[in-house]
Amino acid sequence: EQYGGNMETVRIFIPSPDAANDFVDKTSSLPFDMNLGRGNRIVDAKSLLGVLFIGVGKICNLAAPGEKLKQVQDKLRDYLVKD
Repeated sequence: EQYGGNMETVRIFIPSPDAANDFVDKTSSLPFDMNLGRGNRIVDAKSLLGVLFIGVGKICNLAAPGEKLKQVQDKLRDYLVKD
């Protein structure tokens, strides 16, 4: 699904390749687009190769539709970086 609304970001930490697999299982179960970004790189948050490429062991920014943010935070709570 495409949304015209604003994208909101949350900070995500994926500690290991096994965690990346679980993270992608969770993002893939959500029916809207999400991107994972670090520096000037952005990948599809539902792509295991993309997540492995930029995300493991680093803090990244996950962008999701603002109106879906609560759902994203609930689903991915194990990966949220607490400020």
